[in-house]
Amino acid sequence: MPRPSASGPQSRRSRNSLSPEAILDAAETVASTRLDGLTIRAVAEELGSSPMSLYRYVAGKEELVETLLDRVLGRMPALPETEDPLADLRAFATAHRDLLLAHPWAVPGLIAHPLPGPNALPIGEQALRLLHRLGLDGDRAVATFSGIIALNYGWVSFAIARTAAEAAPSLERITSGASADFPYTVADGAAMARFGSDDHYVTVVDELTGALTGALQSGQER
Repeated sequence: MPRPSASGPQSRRSRNSLSPEAILDAAETVASTRLDGLTIRAVAEELGSSPMSLYRYVAGKEELVETLLDRVLGRMPALPETEDPLADLRAFATAHRDLLLAHPWAVPGLIAHPLPGPNALPIGEQALRLLHRLGLDGDRAVATFSGIIALNYGWVSFAIARTAAEAAPSLERITSGASADFPYTVADGAAMARFGSDDHYVTVVDELTGALTGALQSGQER
């Protein structure tokens, strides 16, 4: 049924008033609450339309999900390149992480649909161009790119989970009475409480790119 409005029952939206952009806007509103709740019927209700009117623009739920995920990837900025490709690679990694953090609802879908549409290609192209500038190509470049993407999906998943930290048992309570068994965990307890923080992410990316620099220099010396 159409959703009621403050002024009374909402009338059905005419089929001709729909557009792909309006449908995606409504789909994103639905998905931002719960991606697995994204259905043709739910989007139609958000639009005040009938489900059948949407099939003029989208074949079904699977196409709708992939199109919406591709829309998210299309928001990845094309970063300006500098004379320092390693710094540019760090900027790329951070921008990709920030894109995921801005759309937490999309993360499970993007893990399941890593190539939902054409907007995935510029992201890979941007990273591979930087890696080629660093002297990496083929399997080594693709493996490094995959590692950055995997880091970001994992990191963002942890960061999202941190929002529920207050509901989780505290580290202090878990280790209470057993500190002798977990001396390093207790010693680093304050840092553990900041698990998934922005500065921790910078540390990890700096360490990864630093290791990449060392590997490249070692290869040049051989």
